[in-house]
Amino acid sequence: PRYILLSATIANARNFANRLTGMKFRAVEKSGAPQAGRHFFFINPDSSATTVAGRLFVKALQEGLKTIAFTQARKLTEILHMNVAEAAPELATRVSSYRAGFLAEERREIEKGLASGSVAGVISTSALEMGIDIGGLDSCILVGYPGTIINTWQRSGRVGRGERDSLVILIAQPDALDQYFMRHPEDFFQRPFEAAVVDPDNTEVLDAHLPCAAAEIPLRESDDLYTRGNLLAARAPVLETSGDLLRSAEGDVWYAARRQPQRLVDIRSVGEGYAIVDESSDKVVGKNDGVRVFKECHQGAIYLHRGQQHLVTRLDLERQNVFVKPMKARYYTRALSEKETEILAVERSRPVANFIARLGRIRVTEQVVGYEKRNVYSGELLDRLSLDLPPQSFETVGLWLEIEDILQEMVLRRGLHFMGGIHALEHALISMFPLFALCDRNDIGGIAVPLHPQAQKSAVFIYDGYQGGVGLAARGFEMIEELLVKAGELIGRCPCDSGCPSCIHSPKCGAGNKPLDKTAASLLVKGLLGDVPLKVESRKQGEDFVAVPEEDAREDRGGDPAVGLFDIETQRLADEVGGWGNVHLMRLAVAVLYDNRSDIYETFTEEQVESLIERLQDFDLVVGFNIKRFDYRVLGAYTALDFRALPTFDILEDIHSRLGFRLSLGHLAEQTLGKAKIADGIQAVRWFREGNLDAVTDYCKEDVTITKELFEFGLSHGYLLYRTRAGQAVRLPVDWSMDRILHKMS
Repeated sequence: PRYILLSATIANARNFANRLTGMKFRAVEKSGAPQAGRHFFFINPDSSATTVAGRLFVKALQEGLKTIAFTQARKLTEILHMNVAEAAPELATRVSSYRAGFLAEERREIEKGLASGSVAGVISTSALEMGIDIGGLDSCILVGYPGTIINTWQRSGRVGRGERDSLVILIAQPDALDQYFMRHPEDFFQRPFEAAVVDPDNTEVLDAHLPCAAAEIPLRESDDLYTRGNLLAARAPVLETSGDLLRSAEGDVWYAARRQPQRLVDIRSVGEGYAIVDESSDKVVGKNDGVRVFKECHQGAIYLHRGQQHLVTRLDLERQNVFVKPMKARYYTRALSEKETEILAVERSRPVANFIARLGRIRVTEQVVGYEKRNVYSGELLDRLSLDLPPQSFETVGLWLEIEDILQEMVLRRGLHFMGGIHALEHALISMFPLFALCDRNDIGGIAVPLHPQAQKSAVFIYDGYQGGVGLAARGFEMIEELLVKAGELIGRCPCDSGCPSCIHSPKCGAGNKPLDKTAASLLVKGLLGDVPLKVESRKQGEDFVAVPEEDAREDRGGDPAVGLFDIETQRLADEVGGWGNVHLMRLAVAVLYDNRSDIYETFTEEQVESLIERLQDFDLVVGFNIKRFDYRVLGAYTALDFRALPTFDILEDIHSRLGFRLSLGHLAEQTLGKAKIADGIQAVRWFREGNLDAVTDYCKEDVTITKELFEFGLSHGYLLYRTRAGQAVRLPVDWSMDRILHKMS
């Protein structure tokens, strides 16, 4: 047979066709289509891009311009549609949204309306980007940079197809790539088209498409197309066993078992589909794929369809149905998730500057653990709720950067947040990825791990967001240096102080963009690329410290473990929450953490509590005074972490086990160290309510210092001092040693 392939505008059409089919092609690359004038406007608004887009969309329709608006997400498409209908009710019947997940008859109705003129404006995802004749349009509003140059020109090419000039408006989101092109508009017009990638060996895709191919032309062992790489020989027996292919009596030909197997294949995703059902009428109003359904259609989620809000009342996993009911709400929902990766096989490795880059097969497990309710107009957080959903796992291809201990030590010695740094780096890499491959941030995923159990060091993973992989991670592996350079430029050139949506925040972060440390991420990029020497400064003393591998550093310190000492102050008093049995209701005001590795005190407020909890998990031993009965219980309100799993030495617990009664921290400090506490918990709450957070922090830091000095005194002297009820100063023997304490923890 002779093959004629039609592509959108891509950089490597001929090579892509060769890789897809295994055959050689000639490319026709010049367009003969007429093109009228096209006017571009770039808008970088101070307010919401969605709000600005809604106003411009309404104005364009009122001026008689047939208009299409493109957004980057299904939910944003529906929110914009809803806003337009509320702002201009007289236009509501002439405007529609359009996206994947609509029923086929709905899509045909909208397309017909656009072609006839009964629909004057449409708000769409990439679903209307190409392949569908929707008639002549006058203006195109891009709500956010489409993710690639290719997508941008495809979308803008929807307008001005006749002799009439057209208008294209790009409204920047506070997103990394959007802001990059706002700062470098010349690059927008000069940048070449991205390369398309494909993985023809993806078994998930093959297993879905081979029966479709067999339905058109029976598959034969002698076909060149199917002998390449022995793909047919490998997959046909599997599909025969599953009942998707039938083998001929002679054994050399395979037929499709179903008449139209393509009806069961969703080319937009790999995975099972879910029907979205109106519970009052049992009518199917839409559909969603198995990859998105847990994040978008969990119980309590707000599902938007053609500008109408629906509340998800039930998710039936067994029958794959999502039940909804119409409602009007002033909030939208956003899922919160946790992820982990398992390395299945390392396929490629290479040293790059100060790190090792690897490519291989990985298993990604993600669990939606809750969701947020946010104001539909301001984005303000209204509530956070928990969910109990099963984890989802899939195998894909990923690349990862192994970050050496010496780089981690460099970050910690600067007093920076290492986990926040690698998390921010992951976001920046994903943001810049579309500059090098035909994708957007929804096609790839990432995870930053402070200590990966298989790599035995910290690592940043970037992976294909599709079962089996589609070639994106492989492309990133080849371009990792360039990708890191762009990520570094993004972080370094953003004018914000500590991170924002234009640099390291991600709209799809399942952890709510916490923790993030922009300075640490910038330092890591420089360290990874070899742009800074592998040495850091001691913040306390100011002298240079030459970093060495962890095992050498530990040997020089006599094998000292990583020890963290911390204390917290609260916003409320016990009698305000119903007594000491409700400690978890007292809320965190300030926490101070001392790290013996860096000799630095770190301060955390309630907004940074997740960072504190992450940090506590970094230590070989956590030391405190009454932390098990108080501090951990206060923090337990902010996390599902079982603090009993942390290696913890509670000084008060140890004293109680020896004496049978408790002593206050102030009493022990005065008798053992000759120090008096500067305040108490009641005064700390009073300072907090007065807004004097500095005083609360100073008091908390002083308590951490006292705890640290008491612990060190007990370690070195083998006793503490206290005064009996009779007024006698006596010793309390303590057989503390680091080895004994750590042994009890193991």
